[in-house]
Amino acid sequence: MAWAAAHLPFAIAGLALFGTELNPNIYFALWAASGALFGIFMVFAIRTIFGVSYGMVFLTVALAWPSISLAMYAFQYISPWLVSPFLLFWVVIYFGGFLGGEVRGFGNAFRQRQNLKRFLQNATVNPRDADAHVQLGLIYLDRRQEGRALDHFQKAIAIDKEEIDANYELGRIARKKGDLQKALDHFEVVVEQDDKYRLSEIWREVGATYLDAGMLKEAGDALEKFIDRRAVDPEGLYYLGSVMKSKGEDDRARDLFEQAVQAAKTSPYFRSKQLGRWSKLAQKEL
Repeated sequence: MAWAAAHLPFAIAGLALFGTELNPNIYFALWAASGALFGIFMVFAIRTIFGVSYGMVFLTVALAWPSISLAMYAFQYISPWLVSPFLLFWVVIYFGGFLGGEVRGFGNAFRQRQNLKRFLQNATVNPRDADAHVQLGLIYLDRRQEGRALDHFQKAIAIDKEEIDANYELGRIARKKGDLQKALDHFEVVVEQDDKYRLSEIWREVGATYLDAGMLKEAGDALEKFIDRRAVDPEGLYYLGSVMKSKGEDDRARDLFEQAVQAAKTSPYFRSKQLGRWSKLAQKEL
């Protein structure tokens, strides 16, 4: 999609100019501009899909760029149509068996997601519908568009200041930005309504926020409460281990870091990538 969006306008311009007596460098400039625009679009596409840092995105695009030139040599021996993503898509759909079903399922899920977003946009016309703003905020968070997510969460609590999901997400965003008191204020609203919110993850967030603030006693109390309820959560174990390390309780800290590593290793496969970060951090502490 990025390639088509980048090249189509310049291709149309090239066709419109075809046959006119123009300097060949103008055509070269059109081609170069389309390639540069494609690179820019790919930066945002990769960032949105994989959620990696901009540095990694720029490196990926820079390394991938020579493949376009290399492909020109390959196309001397094979037709470029044979590697067209559109052709490959239909080959998978009709001859891919299980894989074809997976691709169709992905397409259906994508359409459902787009429809959901459209319906929610319509729902926010109702000035009293806080939940619609929360759901939109979660969608934007998933797409790593934190600014737009923040805007919808703030609209949700403007409608209902006790909205529990919006306060939780706003607290996490505030903590990420270093506004720790604001984060704790939002988390307090959540705890007052449900101290087991998100399978008690609210206490992990509270403890991590106190840890960031250097309030070790409060951090320890919150994280101990969380670990009592979720004894094999690598993130919570890592945070509590960090508290014990800061308090000089090295033996307890070492035990907690070892538990964090073991919990990540024994986690379900689909969560291994998500939890691997805490295992690496715990190993570094060990």
